[in-house]
Amino acid sequence: MGRSRLALFLIFVALAGAGPLRASGEDEAPPPPEARAVLVDEAPTIDGILDDAVWGQAEVIDRFTQVEPKNGEAPTYATEVRILTDGETLFIGFRGYDDEPDKIVANRLGRDELFFYDDHLLVSIDPSHNHRSGYFFLVNALGGRRDGSFERDIVEANWDGIWYADSKIDAEGWTAEIAIPFRTVALQKGADTWGMNLSRRVRRRNEEMRWADAVLQRFPTNMDRAGDLHGMSVASQGVGLDVIPAATIRGLHDELKNRDKLAVEPVFDAFYRVTPSLTAAVTANTDFAQTEVDDAQLNLTRFGLFFPEKRSFFLQDTGIFNFGGLTAENGIPFFSRRIGLDSDLDSVRLLGGGKLTGRAGPMNLGFLSIQQDGNQGVGDTNLSVARASMNIFDQSSVGLLLTHGNPRSEDHNLLAGGDINLRSNQLVENRVVTGNVWLQETFSEDEQKDYGDRSTGWGAKIAYPNDRVSWLLGASELQRGFNPALGFVNRTDIRRYDGSFRYRFRSGTRAIRTFDLQTTNSVVTNRDDSVESVLVGFYPLRIANQRDDLFDAYVFASYEAVPLAFFLAPQLGVPAGTYSTWGGYLELFTSQARALRAEVRAGIGGLYDSNATRTRILVEWRPSAHWVISGEYDERWILGLGACRAETAAAGICASSGGTDIVRSTDAALRLARLRLQINFTPDLAWSTIMQYENVSDGLSFQSRLRSILSPGRELILVVGQDFDASPDAFRVRRTRPAAKLSWTFRY
Repeated sequence: MGRSRLALFLIFVALAGAGPLRASGEDEAPPPPEARAVLVDEAPTIDGILDDAVWGQAEVIDRFTQVEPKNGEAPTYATEVRILTDGETLFIGFRGYDDEPDKIVANRLGRDELFFYDDHLLVSIDPSHNHRSGYFFLVNALGGRRDGSFERDIVEANWDGIWYADSKIDAEGWTAEIAIPFRTVALQKGADTWGMNLSRRVRRRNEEMRWADAVLQRFPTNMDRAGDLHGMSVASQGVGLDVIPAATIRGLHDELKNRDKLAVEPVFDAFYRVTPSLTAAVTANTDFAQTEVDDAQLNLTRFGLFFPEKRSFFLQDTGIFNFGGLTAENGIPFFSRRIGLDSDLDSVRLLGGGKLTGRAGPMNLGFLSIQQDGNQGVGDTNLSVARASMNIFDQSSVGLLLTHGNPRSEDHNLLAGGDINLRSNQLVENRVVTGNVWLQETFSEDEQKDYGDRSTGWGAKIAYPNDRVSWLLGASELQRGFNPALGFVNRTDIRRYDGSFRYRFRSGTRAIRTFDLQTTNSVVTNRDDSVESVLVGFYPLRIANQRDDLFDAYVFASYEAVPLAFFLAPQLGVPAGTYSTWGGYLELFTSQARALRAEVRAGIGGLYDSNATRTRILVEWRPSAHWVISGEYDERWILGLGACRAETAAAGICASSGGTDIVRSTDAALRLARLRLQINFTPDLAWSTIMQYENVSDGLSFQSRLRSILSPGRELILVVGQDFDASPDAFRVRRTRPAAKLSWTFRY
């Protein structure tokens, strides 16, 4: 790791356990607020109207504090929250007063939309009361719902739980009712106190108010300074068993291979709470053909791109498997998209598997074992992951991770890793300091790599992620033989160094909310310390107003050493060599709180041995909460990039020729276009359609998806997807893939 880095890490560990170093001018943090869930015999009706007499038995929570724009002051409008329980469900009643209810921002209705940009109520709970993990539930003024889970600073917004909510706008503002069954969350049986925070946002004023921890540098999901919710010892989860039978119908018409297929198959999932905080799951004959399609991307590098996980089976308790604070970056040891998807990103059936996730005392445990169906010449494969971490200090942890199996080969592949994740509010009072250190080793039979080299990866990072001042320093190394078959790795035999810094000015006016000066830098070398990649970026101007409109200017300088020629597109190759470039762009993002919004980027600069311009335009229109229409166009105009000679391109040898068969090209344009249409009939019934085109492969794709939530936990999904060859001289359908899935949850 190096003596200097090791010394820095040991100093951090020592300080994390020490007493607070108070920042100049800071007062001691106030004690957390307290509330009580009142036990009642009769449950309220969840219709968004607080007219049930039972709400009169609840205590009123009405002491909220502004987070922004005037931190620490009283909110503009009063807020009242009431909390009840019948022993099986947590009920939350909300009244948000507003003198101008006709100006309440409510543009969204679909399940899991970005309601952050509407007027909304956010409820964060920590049922385990471990001050580091939990769930959030968000509802807007139309009854739209979004939820997620979190583990320290890692938020998984794609998590979907079974819960209920509704809202209504009236002459005094708006009201909401939320019902969260205790079977939906992991908790400590018999524990009387949960962590909780409540946050309301009045979007047109960009005003956020919270019940607890009203500080800018922490989010409402930070449970270290959350309030205490008492009266939860009555929480009962029944047997704790969810049985989810399902049926899928999947079709395929492959025009290129003249192949047709239709399959009707049962699917079975079950979840059992071994303890209130530890869940066992089994799955059989699982298929993910109904999952929403990925957004297409243009890749201007020689490295693979990262796509997020969207499948609900893998999203449950996903935070437990997080390793070393790594999220969407090179070096992740476990990336669940490696399971159930082939190299073409087509769905692969899972024959069966089991999962155990949750917490036992200070331990966080995650075990996963899946039997994947044979595909692309590889037989049935067992894929397994084991993760265990132990909580230390107030918000930190130390852990181990093991993975075994290779989804795309019959060769054995094993990874072992350890990590320490540190987070403290005590090094500097009311400021956050984080640190991560990790070490990984892989053992593989893959004969395509020279495993005479070591196969180790390590990394260290320290960060100060606060509002006014935010910075990060990090270093990592991935050796040439590092090969985690269940991880995400797109570049090895490197050392990487990262550094970023941001200073934020807050004006407190409506015209300028924040003004940022920001720089982000990275250097990549090989393991002999020869520089391969450098990126130095600087924002001399980054301004946002109170409506969340944002304008920025960005300039950069870069260096890239390309060892072998590669292709950006067919017959558009990058010769081997070294490239020093510079450039910049201007961006304008109008607020997502607006019914009509736009994103515009215009840039110019160097790209390898050429010059390039970029134009990206996105326009989104919400004529009502029921309709969303958007169009996006992204073009990179490249002037004089290297290209393969026709004869060597036909022979397929240009990429390995070291640049000798590459000549100067004429100008070229890489284009990506995307159209979306979503119709939200109700919060539980939505029809979405997406069409995407990119000219790198002349690929045109289409997916239309109807999702009907018959009731939470009971869904019908209908999907039709098509891929086209959009070549100008040979337009044709490649594949048509219809699918349907009906699932029904039974809770015991």
